[in-house]
Amino acid sequence: MEFTRVPAVIPNPNRQMPLAAIVEFATDIPSHAVIRLVDDKYTRQIESDSDSGGRYRIPVTGLRFGTVYDIAVTVEAVEGTERLTAGSLTFATPVLPKEFPPVKLRSCLPERREPGAMMFNVRYSPSSEHRPGFGLMIAVDKFGEIVWSYQLDEAAGDIRRLANGNILFMTDGRLREIDLLGNTVGDWHAAERWKDRRPPAGSVAVETNMFHHAAIELPSGNLAACSMEIRDIDDFPASDEDPEAGVAPARVVGDVIVEFSRDGAVVNRYSLLDLLDPHRICYGSLSRYWVSRGYPDTYDWSHTNSLAYDPADDSFVASLRHQDCLVKIDRSSGTVKWILGSHANWRAPWKDNLLTAGPGLEWQYHQHDCSVTGDGTVMCFDNGNHRACPFDEKTAPPENYSRAVEFAVDAPAGTVRQMWEWGQRDHDVFSTFQSGACRLPASGNTFITYGGICSVDGVPAENPFTSHCMARWIEVTPGTPGEMVFEMIVEDESAEDPVAWSSFRAEHFPDLGAGVTLFQSPGRGEGAES
Repeated sequence: MEFTRVPAVIPNPNRQMPLAAIVEFATDIPSHAVIRLVDDKYTRQIESDSDSGGRYRIPVTGLRFGTVYDIAVTVEAVEGTERLTAGSLTFATPVLPKEFPPVKLRSCLPERREPGAMMFNVRYSPSSEHRPGFGLMIAVDKFGEIVWSYQLDEAAGDIRRLANGNILFMTDGRLREIDLLGNTVGDWHAAERWKDRRPPAGSVAVETNMFHHAAIELPSGNLAACSMEIRDIDDFPASDEDPEAGVAPARVVGDVIVEFSRDGAVVNRYSLLDLLDPHRICYGSLSRYWVSRGYPDTYDWSHTNSLAYDPADDSFVASLRHQDCLVKIDRSSGTVKWILGSHANWRAPWKDNLLTAGPGLEWQYHQHDCSVTGDGTVMCFDNGNHRACPFDEKTAPPENYSRAVEFAVDAPAGTVRQMWEWGQRDHDVFSTFQSGACRLPASGNTFITYGGICSVDGVPAENPFTSHCMARWIEVTPGTPGEMVFEMIVEDESAEDPVAWSSFRAEHFPDLGAGVTLFQSPGRGEGAES
């Protein structure tokens, strides 16, 4: 056996994702390859997934900024005992760019964290959206190190790991699938949103008005995303502050869940204005979110910001921020199975779907990032805005708090119990917008994104357009209340004109690095903080 092409390492051709390399070589007979990388901290090993006929182009991801790697390639014949080794390859990653957001690691206990990496976006908060377009997705491994970075010129929204290990993320009216090298392998756009613009080459049109906030992959391979519609309602509540204001005509934006196949064909649509009471309001239902996005004189009635799929009963769970509730919708029939949230302002027949709270349960308000755990419970990030519904008195931001919360729903009984929370008053941080919480599969830890922590002169605030904004990511262990084993923030502490930062939610990538086994080098103890 011999090399017919000597091993070489080249930088990732896609400069949007610099923390990767490609190792290329060929052998004269079918073989199995192992790539070993050594740097000043770690030794890493990558094995080829299967026989490639002796021709290899192996991506190496999970690298760190400003690091020099020594790379060795070992090849064994598929049949027989022949072995080849090529060592002394060197690859250096670029240093952290000067314009990189000020991401800071505060604490990390790697031996108690979830294996793999957590990926999330870093974006301008509304008070900094006047700056030139900027978007960034990064992944942080269990040691608290940035091991993946993808930059684009617009804010990236929801990030999801697909079944094939690729990444699905959202921008304005568009969904993109990229591989771990940052190469685009799928692209979809909302036809109505892009009707006056030329869509990207190769993008698949989906007959819907918009993609916004959230998209998920279903077991069938179909995608489901939040869309929207506008309806004129003659007798919509005129105020969420004055109970005597009565009703008036209004243009109302209601969200639509659209399911479509990868060729763009729409499979199902679920209109929330048809499924729920279009006249029910919460604080926020009369907000003007969609006006700044090109839909004048509209009210943002529901503001659906996340979707989840429950395989146990083939249903969607949706988070409706401006209705202060989670809603479960049967995928086949399109009917509402239950509504989890405050019972305020619900009328018949919708109130028949409300879940009855068990002892000690506290309702969530303006929540984000609903999910169904491996145990069948439901999680979300309870932002906590106002902690009231019209026309009860609001909780002011300085007295407010946010939390991650887990619920157990007994659908036949129509009841819900609160199982776990993090972030009650003994850990109070108020994150007024974005944010997320997800249960991690191996450790049972929970990863929490405080995506929009706002303040004015150090006092918690609620308006991201006029506030200093930052984001915070933590990981906590199971139990009550659990222990924090990771904390990272992004915050610009400049005295003049600081950039306001935020983050939408985080997604777990157990296999970032494609088959990597990670060992700490001698002298770097497993219990050490990094």
